[in-house]
Amino acid sequence: MFVNILSFKVNKKDGITSNELSMFENNENTKPKGLDRYHIFKDKKKKNKFYLIEYWNSIQSKNNMEQSSNFPNLNKIHRIANEKNYKKIECDVVI
Repeated sequence: MFVNILSFKVNKKDGITSNELSMFENNENTKPKGLDRYHIFKDKKKKNKFYLIEYWNSIQSKNNMEQSSNFPNLNKIHRIANEKNYKKIECDVVI
């Protein structure tokens, strides 16, 4: 299993809007193929900073989702994290 951890902000200037975050959370039943589950955490110290932790079957599944336009809110979080050079961690799960 591949884990992708992205940081992002919820505001119009540097991130997604709160409405987009709400739409993303409400559409959890329509996950991309290969995304097992995800969690969103809010930073306790920094205002409007969040972390998206995704559990993918493979890195290829994540890359396929990023190339598609079927999941606009999830794609936007990925795009913002890359464009703004926010903290991004990729790792494999070892059990």
